[in-house]
Amino acid sequence: MSSGWSYEKKINLLEGSILLQRREFQKALASYKVTLADDPENLEALYGLGMICQYQEDFEGAREYFKRALNLEDVSSQIYNSYGIVSAYLGDQDSAIDAFAKAVELDPDFLDAYKNLADSYIENGDFDRGIQTYQEILKEHPGDVEALLSVAELYSETGDEESTRYLCEKVISVDPENDTAKEWLAKLPA
Repeated sequence: MSSGWSYEKKINLLEGSILLQRREFQKALASYKVTLADDPENLEALYGLGMICQYQEDFEGAREYFKRALNLEDVSSQIYNSYGIVSAYLGDQDSAIDAFAKAVELDPDFLDAYKNLADSYIENGDFDRGIQTYQEILKEHPGDVEALLSVAELYSETGDEESTRYLCEKVISVDPENDTAKEWLAKLPA
């Protein structure tokens, strides 16, 4: 009656996922470890353990779990994005950029991965590519407040008050209560 996946194994995996969502990390960790003991290549358990490590700021541990998951499933934009996030925290911007680029290639509508890619270019000193990536995001998502503010901040840092004002006004038109855009506008000369 053993077909590889028992009812108990499914319960452990489901329990781990629910506990992770509840941010009960130690219990989720134990549940995922039980799953991995029976199935060392369980993608969901590997990803869950990576997320637990990430939440607990064990970025090396998270990266190792995500790497193991990617060795099993290299077409998951979510895993690539998570791998990129922990790589960026570890200061490995080249790996982060590669991972975010792969996530975007796999899922061009994955907005968070696209933003992470743009931010990583900027963090890596490639401002032109970062701004270009944000411009691509804004072509598809012209009302994305986070992207608009990121580009406004870049223009502000370069002293381009006109572009900063335009973008902040655009943010206000989308989100009239946006305090950040209001503060920046108030600081710009009239």
